[in-house]
Amino acid sequence: MSKSADHAVGLMDQAYFVGRAELLDFFNNLLGLNLQKIEQTATGAVACQLTEYIFPGSIAMSRVNWDARSDYEFIANYKLLQNAFTKNNIQRHVDVNKLIRAKYQDNLEFCQWMKAFFDQTGAHREDYDGKAVRARGKGGKKYDQQQANAGPARGTRAGSRGRAGRVTAPSRPTTTTTRAVNRSASPQKKAPLRENNRVMSKNTSPDPELIKKNKDLEAKNKDLETKNTEMEAKILDVETAMAELEKERDFYFGKLRNVELMLQVQQDKNFDGADLDTVVEKIFKVLYATAEEDVDIDDEGDIVPVADAEDPVNTTTASEPTSVAALEDEVF
Repeated sequence: MSKSADHAVGLMDQAYFVGRAELLDFFNNLLGLNLQKIEQTATGAVACQLTEYIFPGSIAMSRVNWDARSDYEFIANYKLLQNAFTKNNIQRHVDVNKLIRAKYQDNLEFCQWMKAFFDQTGAHREDYDGKAVRARGKGGKKYDQQQANAGPARGTRAGSRGRAGRVTAPSRPTTTTTRAVNRSASPQKKAPLRENNRVMSKNTSPDPELIKKNKDLEAKNKDLETKNTEMEAKILDVETAMAELEKERDFYFGKLRNVELMLQVQQDKNFDGADLDTVVEKIFKVLYATAEEDVDIDDEGDIVPVADAEDPVNTTTASEPTSVAALEDEVF
């Protein structure tokens, strides 16, 4: 199975001419989904499952959030995808900032690339149960139930509707008489206008009041330009502060998510073999870990360093809190 086949998918590749209906059928049939729209892939969960299908074990599916609603929850899924790409040497720029906006065109192109990459790897897994895989993730069972209630996936209708709705506008009737009248009338209208212009050009002189108003407007314009420069500087400061706040938010959300995963694993085991002191000690270890000591939770509920789960050649991306801006600039 090739891990570097992604470089062969160029901008003009046939992959980017695959239609919406074919993509939806691909995801629905392969992963047991019931997607109705391309925009439903914006959470990153579907991309995570497809990547785990191609590279089994590359993503801990228990950490994938199928009930993601907010941007920071989408980013957590894309961070899992990023780690899997890095671990398998997949060089692909993922514009997370665009994908999480759930815009049709951005997500369509990413889905087209994902399908092309899948086709190139030739991955195939016998008796694959997509629903069982999703059930291990957060909100996976609820997600499948909602998909089942949505009914069968719909086909494309936009193209036929567009063709059927096209109406040819009636041509405007013209007659020889009308054109003749217009030709004869036009010289009579233009002559007085030229004569009036000559009179106005002779009598026009600089108006002192208009000159004063013009100078006042120029002064106000310079004042507005100065204020605009000051406002741009303030906006830059606010954006910088927001980026720092987003980084801290994502960092502490990751800690809470790790604690939640740890307790979920222990709950599934009915807390067999787990004493209170050990559990509390693990929780404190997660909460007090710095960005440089970032830790992760495996499928057994144990604490492992993030560096151990990644490619040793490139461990810098997952050792720091991930924000929308940081993910946007990364090249996998």
